[in-house]
Amino acid sequence: MPALPPQTITSDAGPVPTDVSLAPALPGAAEALEAEPGRFPIGLRYMAGSALFFSVMSMLVKVASDRGLPAMEIVLVRCAVMTVLTALLARAAGASIAGNDKRTLFGRGFVGAAALSLFYLALGRLPLGDATALHYTAPMWTAALAAPLLGERPGRALLAALALSGAGVVLVTRPALLFGGAPLDTVGVAAALAGAILSGLAYVSVRKLRATDHPLTVVFWLSWVGVLIALPFAIAGWVTPSPLDWLLLIAVGLTTHVAQVFMTRGLHLETAGRAVAVGYLQVMFAFLWGWAVFGAEPTILGLLGASLVVASTLFLGWAPTVSRSQWCVRGAKRDPPR
Repeated sequence: MPALPPQTITSDAGPVPTDVSLAPALPGAAEALEAEPGRFPIGLRYMAGSALFFSVMSMLVKVASDRGLPAMEIVLVRCAVMTVLTALLARAAGASIAGNDKRTLFGRGFVGAAALSLFYLALGRLPLGDATALHYTAPMWTAALAAPLLGERPGRALLAALALSGAGVVLVTRPALLFGGAPLDTVGVAAALAGAILSGLAYVSVRKLRATDHPLTVVFWLSWVGVLIALPFAIAGWVTPSPLDWLLLIAVGLTTHVAQVFMTRGLHLETAGRAVAVGYLQVMFAFLWGWAVFGAEPTILGLLGASLVVASTLFLGWAPTVSRSQWCVRGAKRDPPR
């Protein structure tokens, strides 16, 4: 994609550059693309790309964990790689890493790092399917929190898409909670749900920051705050990585960086609930990685669930007959499907 010339928008905090390395489309260019019939909305395309890279990151984290690397050590190296890379790209893009809305930037970084840590805790205490299903209630929490915090009330079409995706996740993961099995660990369930709620709050914070800060600034603050939180835990249980382990950890940082930039850009262009609903694609990608990389045989229910997730995503992007009032309402102003 060719680079576009830098451009700024004006907010209460002053001029904010809108050019983004790795995601250089400008708001004006995005609106032009969204207006073209037959095009999948660019904001949702960023969210789909984010889901893909997050799924690759999750696969690499699983490999690193299986090799004996502690979770907080993975988080620390991941965030350190992101901090350095994002600082370099922000400088090249002319974006200030100091930030404008520092309170929200720090809060987004803190809740994002806490959500990740809680999800890793849940993975250690719950079956993978149960932890994933509980974690992916995050889009529903995002839609719920976006109403009071952003004034973006979900409409019938968005709620239908969330329900469709949620059903797909359940079929893919087949949690023992619903499909039968041993009782679940209470601490693990609480950690997964708390992490999902905090993830929803983090997504809403990113959406709020679109008016004041460059997407790379948002990612930079998430990264360095993550280093701050993970450092003491990682030092306490440090395991010296092998050369291959270092390659895995750096790859985790690189894929997470791209995923975070794409996600932040998508949340700058789309309403919070609609954008995050596309994140359910990560479950479908994980389903495919499990089959292609780890040899997990797909099941009929899994394939049906993946199909529901894809169908809900296509519905969000290409539903020409959905009325304007069915998507999302910001105060008294209604947003049509884009």
